Amino acid sequence: MLGLEEKEMMMKKVRKATPELATSKTIVWWDMDSCPLPNGYEPSRVGPRIDTELKNQGYNGPLTIIGIGNLEGVPHDFLKALSSGGVVIKQLPLGSDMMSCVRRALFSREPRFEPPLSMMLITAVHAELLEDVICVFFNRGPRYNLLLAFPAVTEHADPEPPTLLVDNFGGEWVWDRLGLLKDPGSANYDTRRQDTGCESHCCGLCDDFSSDSFDDFKAHLDSPQHADKMHEYLSYLAGRFNRVLENFESAVRLQESYLAKVEAKRREFVTWFGLYDSDDEDDTPKPQKAS
Repeated sequence: MLGLEEKEMMMKKVRKATPELATSKTIVWWDMDSCPLPNGYEPSRVGPRIDTELKNQGYNGPLTIIGIGNLEGVPHDFLKALSSGGVVIKQLPLGSDMMSCVRRALFSREPRFEPPLSMMLITAVHAELLEDVICVFFNRGPRYNLLLAFPAVTEHADPEPPTLLVDNFGGEWVWDRLGLLKDPGSANYDTRRQDTGCESHCCGLCDDFSSDSFDDFKAHLDSPQHADKMHEYLSYLAGRFNRVLENFESAVRLQESYLAKVEAKRREFVTWFGLYDSDDEDDTPKPQKAS
């Protein structure tokens, strides 16, 4: 049995689903890049575990769980296990991230994203990057319900200020073994409802290749065409990283140049006014003693 303190670590401000949301659809977006599974966690348990936790809070309508990220190097057995647990797998498009995909989905006005709708975001992005999505939920009213999950080490700033999301924020979970991924204590406790929505496994790199069959999706990931697109994708990521590194190094050089100029001015000031400037003393200028 979990103690009170452990339960508070597991979730915060979690509210039971309203009668309308209890039977409406729920879509879970899991950022696999920023929120990997804990070491040794069985991937086939992810779907049933999330499903069970949502049902415990009264969300009993159709559930879609989307695992999205850069799939390069991810073992196919791992992806297959996720799929067997009812997780739909998506490869990120070039130059995109999960939050961009969420924003596009919300603004697409597709029927599946119309209210009433609950959406859970499992991500470690900084709270500022959630602002766009939070504002969409706020502007669309209480029939849009936002749920959050994140690693304990990257806990978001409070997304429920007094004037925002009071009516359409369902709660927060921690993405770890004590939180959303906790062991229920019984191998048969977690279950996964069969309806996973109309989502298919999808590759955003290859003209949005999609398939309901994981075997077909795996065959696509092994294809030469996908390998070429993945090479472009990795080259893009490497280029972006190098640009960030260059900007950082440039900023460091500018800072060093600025500090050197400040130090030169300080020494000029010390010399001009005949003040002491000893490295053995503190940097506070002192009047020169009279002879």
